[in-house]
Amino acid sequence: MRVATRSHILYLVIAAVALALLLPCSGLAQAPEPHKYIEEYNGPETCEMCHAGITDDVIHTVHYTWEEKMDHYSPIPATIARINWLGILNSELNIPGGCGRCHIGDGSLPMPPDEVTAAEKAGIDCLICHSPTYDTSLRFPERDDEGNWKLTQDQTLMSARQAQRPPSQNCLLCHQNVEGGPLIIRGVDFAPVADRHGETSVGDYHADAGFDCVDCHESENHKVTGFGPTLFSRDLPDDRLLCDTCHTSTPHGDPILNNHLRLDCRACHVQSTGGLIHRDWTAEPDFDPITELFSPVSDVQPPNSVPVVFRWFDGGMAKPDEPWPGDRADENSRIQPFKEYTGIVPVDADSGIPIPLKLDPFFTEGDLEKAILVGAEQSDMDYSGSWEPKELTTYIQISHGTAGGDAALSCPDCHVADGVMDFEALGYTADEVTLFTSLSSADAGVRQPLKMNVVVPEPVPLPTPVVLSGEVEAGSSEGMRISFNPWLAALAVIAILGGVGFWLSRQRPPSKTKTGA
Repeated sequence: MRVATRSHILYLVIAAVALALLLPCSGLAQAPEPHKYIEEYNGPETCEMCHAGITDDVIHTVHYTWEEKMDHYSPIPATIARINWLGILNSELNIPGGCGRCHIGDGSLPMPPDEVTAAEKAGIDCLICHSPTYDTSLRFPERDDEGNWKLTQDQTLMSARQAQRPPSQNCLLCHQNVEGGPLIIRGVDFAPVADRHGETSVGDYHADAGFDCVDCHESENHKVTGFGPTLFSRDLPDDRLLCDTCHTSTPHGDPILNNHLRLDCRACHVQSTGGLIHRDWTAEPDFDPITELFSPVSDVQPPNSVPVVFRWFDGGMAKPDEPWPGDRADENSRIQPFKEYTGIVPVDADSGIPIPLKLDPFFTEGDLEKAILVGAEQSDMDYSGSWEPKELTTYIQISHGTAGGDAALSCPDCHVADGVMDFEALGYTADEVTLFTSLSSADAGVRQPLKMNVVVPEPVPLPTPVVLSGEVEAGSSEGMRISFNPWLAALAVIAILGGVGFWLSRQRPPSKTKTGA
């Protein structure tokens, strides 16, 4: 029995040695990520070592310049970005404020590319977009030595070594949380169904299939495709991002559905919205005893709980006092879903021009009059000294929260007397409305699987997170991860062999001593 036991142990030792010899080979089979070798991260300077010219690319993008956005009045915040850039609303509770928190710089006001200083280039926050482990708690407004507000950044090795193609979670850090909360602006989600950001959110079909934002919003030299009517600038003005980019103009197997040439795909596949529906800046503001801040009276509905409205849209800009970009007579226009937002804002009593509010006195003191006076002064507005409330309507483009084919609208949803689409509001004649609202029947059309004119790759997981030699970065939510070390493995094998050998030596039977007869 002892001989058999020793043989089994010997076999186990041999197997352990073989496994130890194979481990280093398997570890070297996959080339390490280049970012794994970053020893010190100093912002764009570090990135430029391999990605030469990347900083210059970034400062020419809308994500940096905020072209036409700095002085673009919006009735949702009732102001412009330039006079509400960065600051602290409650110093005791460390509650930050300002539009600049979603800028990719260091807190400096964005300038035209030819006016950007070397210091401002060095302050570009590459990792806020590219690192999935970015710790947003390290990004906070602080005063510099000259009294200017600046944004600190997460420049830890953990974040730098994780830099990669922007995952959706990084895009959503800003694009999902506009106006102080998730899904407030658009009221729809871009997340897998299992990971949606609200109880009533339906999730997004493309996200559920593993798509990231940048799979559709492709870029050229950091200039990103995509545009909405409430944005007054775009990186690639000649590239209108449509569903046709991936799907054909006749994506259905049923020709009846394909004949809806003037209907954008989103009209059937994005059915509801939510979030901020109405806001009154002129009413007595609400006070939050927890944050000790005031806020405008707002009507915020759960995600996907409000019907969309349909409008013709040609892909242009919806500028104030100009015709809406799109109508039935324009062949480039399609029917798309929008969220209708109404806001009551103060306007100059003489000119009727909206007055950009200085939000700090409004949020901290609930003082609308002071917000008007300071806002008019800092925005260089010719203010008459008196104001009056005015309701403004904005149509916000809805492109996410996409439903799959089985959950999309069907013929009876529109082509009945009380259907979801208001054909009269879309410019159809009375006879056309009568016809369109009586078309639906059991055999009016059957949805078939979508056809594609491109091959969509299978979703792949993010690269395996790189390691920090057993160290844990401050502010990281990651646990300790220890990298494989062949020398430590060899020492462990030697220790095991020594221990097993010692144990075997103790198992030998005692030698017999010969005695006389």
